[in-house]
Amino acid sequence: MQTIKYNNLTWIDINNPNQKDIEYLKENFNFHHFILDELLKPTMRPKVEKYDRYIFMVLHFPIFIQRIKRTFAREIDLLITPDAVITIHYESIEPLQEFLDKCVMKGEIREKTMSKSAGHLIYYIIENLFDFSFRELDHIQQKIDKIESKMFKNAERKIIEDISIVRRDIANFIRTIKPQKTILNSLMARGPEFFGKEMKPYFTDMIGDYTRVVNALENHKEIIEALHDTNESLLTTRTNEIIKVLTLFAVIVFPLTLIAAIFGMNTKILPIVGRPNDFWIVMGIMIMATIGMFGYFKYKKWV
Repeated sequence: MQTIKYNNLTWIDINNPNQKDIEYLKENFNFHHFILDELLKPTMRPKVEKYDRYIFMVLHFPIFIQRIKRTFAREIDLLITPDAVITIHYESIEPLQEFLDKCVMKGEIREKTMSKSAGHLIYYIIENLFDFSFRELDHIQQKIDKIESKMFKNAERKIIEDISIVRRDIANFIRTIKPQKTILNSLMARGPEFFGKEMKPYFTDMIGDYTRVVNALENHKEIIEALHDTNESLLTTRTNEIIKVLTLFAVIVFPLTLIAAIFGMNTKILPIVGRPNDFWIVMGIMIMATIGMFGYFKYKKWV
């Protein structure tokens, strides 16, 4: 548990809450015991609930884990009173910790974010989470740029995995971020009553950030799907070319095999066999058959 106090506002951050943390909240705040019990484990569904003296919010944000290069949903629960903000999460969340550290170490950041009201602090917390989302979208854009640079360089099979990874990251991102729209709309509708009408422009700005993130995601999704389709077309074309070459080879080899089989028959009478230079005559027939077949394919523009 980490606590920051500035003016009349307190920010309490709890990572991986235990029963001792819940007892602390029970002793110092008038939260319903159902909510406190709920804080002991993650909630799969985002939501916002307004009570007389506090608001309970559950948000999920996509967090890119650099070490394994994957995007996962991370939950942040918020309990908001007029003079306190409590953030609860079940794993370390990089953008939240970065913002918390800045508030601890830099007085100007505390002045900016904690000098007015709990609503302003909530705005800056969520704003930092959205800013981090844009940074994650930059990671996805870089991956897309690398895939585009490899396209048309005979690397179709190698970039299948790259495309699949980007499609997975975008799908995880969309699955996590889209349900937050309902929460932000609820905050927009209920927030001014609790925090004051002056907070309405801030909530509008949060919805704007959400919209920009979703639009960027949809754009990335369209691009990666187009790249996937293009790569599939290139793979199909290359496969067809290989099949074409193998088929032509088989057609050319067939008459040679037939001639070799005929002259390899164990019979007493075979034309040409036994004459002077019979081997070279047979070889000449094979060569002429090969040239004839190849010339025919060339005439038909099959090769």
